[in-house]
Amino acid sequence: VGLASGFISSIATISAMGHRSREMPALSGSAVAGAVLSSFSTILQITLILAAISQAALHALAMPLIFGGVAILACGGVLTLNAMNQPVTDVGKVTQSFSVKTALYMAALIAVVLVISAALNHWFGQAGLVVGSAFVGLVDAHSPVVSIASLVANHQIALNNAALPILAAFSFNVFAKAIVAFASGGKTFALQVVPSLVIQVIAVWVGWLVF
Repeated sequence: VGLASGFISSIATISAMGHRSREMPALSGSAVAGAVLSSFSTILQITLILAAISQAALHALAMPLIFGGVAILACGGVLTLNAMNQPVTDVGKVTQSFSVKTALYMAALIAVVLVISAALNHWFGQAGLVVGSAFVGLVDAHSPVVSIASLVANHQIALNNAALPILAAFSFNVFAKAIVAFASGGKTFALQVVPSLVIQVIAVWVGWLVF
């Protein structure tokens, strides 16, 4: 459930799983696993976005994405195995299905981010682009990816300037997920989810720094 609903919103999925963990402690193991696996959806979506818009940017970020994806899948797999030892009942519907309203919101957000990113890059260069992407990443990790990949595809920024803004957006998005985990599921839930998120972020940055 967490992996599938993460395609709609990983942050919303973590929030839903956190609330479910509070309401039904017997399902806390499954909720934690679902919350963690929703972050794999973020990696997969970034990969698909880059593949559709800029193959060059995808190639530049291939190793960070692979490292981050493998790391979170490993963590989620371990947590899923642990959850299988708990009695499991139907977890129900954890998120609403994708709606037209959501699609329009995402389209508007992407358009705004594209304009802001181009402006920041023009006015402040790479530093402005990184800062802008990072703060937008607190709300949504995908919009900055679309905007940065579009800038690369249109030759408005150099390829070697694309990775850092995208990684900054991803990292700040994980920070937002950690806050949501604490707010929705409490300390016990968050302490089981956040370590996996930290491992994923570390893996992504190692993939970029080493390769």
